[in-house]
Parts: sequence; structure tokens; C-alpha cells
Amino acid sequence: MNITEACGKVRIGDFEFYGQIETDKFCPKCKFNLVYYDDFDSYFCDKCNRWMESNCGDPTCKYCAKRPETPLNHK
Repeated sequence: MNITEACGKVRIGDFEFYGQIETDKFCPKCKFNLVYYDDFDSYFCDKCNRWMESNCGDPTCKYCAKRPETPLNHK
């Protein structure tokens, strides 16, 4: 899948969001670059489609409370 970054946004296929591709952080499983997702204040691997951090557990957290189970929930 094609992934690009421009003007503070990341595009993965036809999915676009605010964030950045990290050039110095890598997935421990597949070694691909991690992606930072601004809306959820969290890193994820687009190849594995998994978050690198778990939810904080606070139901009122403005980041974790609305975070989907997988970053690219359309996969």
C-alpha cells in the first residue's frame, strides 16, 4: 500500500489523517517505520495495522476513549 506524508498529513491508500511517518522509530515485529496519528496521540505500524501503545484505560481520555481497535479499521 502506498504511504506518503505532506503538509502535516499522512496518506495511506485513500485514507488521510494528521500525523507523520517516523524515520527513527520502527515496528518491533516487521521493522517498518512507525506512523504517528495526531488524533489519538499514538504510534502505529501501518503494515501490521496495530497500535504500539495500549489505551490508558481512562474513559474520559480525549485520545484513548475514541481510539478504534486498529489504526486502519478499514483493513
